[in-house]
Amino acid sequence: MTIQVTAEREQKIRSEVKEIQKTFFCSLCNKQYKLAYEFESHLSSYDHNHRKRFKEMKEMQSSSNSNRDDRQKREQQREEKEMAKFAQLADARRKQQQQKQEQPEISGEKVTSKPAAGNQDQRRTLKFGFSKMAPSKAPVGNISKKPKIGTKVPSVFGNDSDEEA
Repeated sequence: MTIQVTAEREQKIRSEVKEIQKTFFCSLCNKQYKLAYEFESHLSSYDHNHRKRFKEMKEMQSSSNSNRDDRQKREQQREEKEMAKFAQLADARRKQQQQKQEQPEISGEKVTSKPAAGNQDQRRTLKFGFSKMAPSKAPVGNISKKPKIGTKVPSVFGNDSDEEA
């Protein structure tokens, strides 16, 4: 009997010690400490803080991933709407071109189109450069330069004898 009683006491003490030691367990790093000062020094250590920041970063990324997915979904819907608009405009242009082609054929006239002329006009407006006809430093209009007149400025030092000789 005494053996059973002491075994029960030892078991009870061990379970209480485990409960007390649980307070010195770092679940983030999965480390157990026996003494309070060891646990406190671990909490202020680089290893613990690094793991803590890494965990926070992962949580932020997972939350931003859901935001990113929503953003991508909205952007894809917007692009689909734009594509639908472009397709609708292209259909309208095709219909207009077909109507233009059908109208002269009905009246018996021959249609000639000059798309190349329009392109050349555009190219002319886009050309730029230096011209031999109008140099950049040529005077504009009737503006003429005034001749420079040499005027004698008295010396600050008050001795004009050097200049007179």
